[in-house]
Amino acid sequence: MDWNFEGKTVVVTGGSKGIGRAIVKQFVRYGARIVIADVAENGEEDAAQWVQAGRAVRFIQCDVSVPEEAESVIRKAELEFGGVDVLVNNAGIFPRADLLGTDEAFWDKVLGINLKGAYLMSQAAVPGMIQRGGGCMVNIGSLHARMGEETTMAYAVSKGGIITLTRNLARALAKHRIRVNCVNPGWVMSDGELERLKALGMDQEEIDKRGDRMPLGRMQTGKDIAGAVVFMAGDLAGQITGQILTVDGGASLR
Repeated sequence: MDWNFEGKTVVVTGGSKGIGRAIVKQFVRYGARIVIADVAENGEEDAAQWVQAGRAVRFIQCDVSVPEEAESVIRKAELEFGGVDVLVNNAGIFPRADLLGTDEAFWDKVLGINLKGAYLMSQAAVPGMIQRGGGCMVNIGSLHARMGEETTMAYAVSKGGIITLTRNLARALAKHRIRVNCVNPGWVMSDGELERLKALGMDQEEIDKRGDRMPLGRMQTGKDIAGAVVFMAGDLAGQITGQILTVDGGASLR
């Protein structure tokens, strides 16, 4: 079956909340064995619930910007499940600051998690994929990679780097039958984003109205992004590599 991930092992970084959690849920739905790699400890609770439901889901606490921790995630996944078939580089942070408010520590933290983390996880996963005869990586980008906004400079640069990393790795690894693609989400109404908007004084009605003004009539959800990730990781996308798939409800058409 095109959507069957039975016997496949998927590592999802940042998989304990938001888009990452939705991605985990979709892969579990299609039978994959999952490793949730996240700095947040609540991923342990999610994994335990899946295990109680008879699913092969494990949690490994990890800071993807630390080389030893990124390497450890992949090694543990290989030891427990025999190898990694799919790596989803989703872990990321989205703090806001303009140029003058971005000090070196802020810059290093954003680039370290969002871009360096994807590089470190990919570097750790690729040798095993080569040995197994192939694999797949899906990186999570952002519309901010191609647009300017005063307070998202470091974030936008990190996501621009994700696009470059995707295309570079796709070309370099094609000979090993490793596909590398990127999914670019639009404005996703995750729990964290809803909390942020409400903290800025927006009520639910105003948030809903913003969704109504989108070309397709609503904001994106984590499930929308997860569906694109699962597609890119599956057999239906077997001849797709080095591509950027935008899932934004038509927002970038404006």
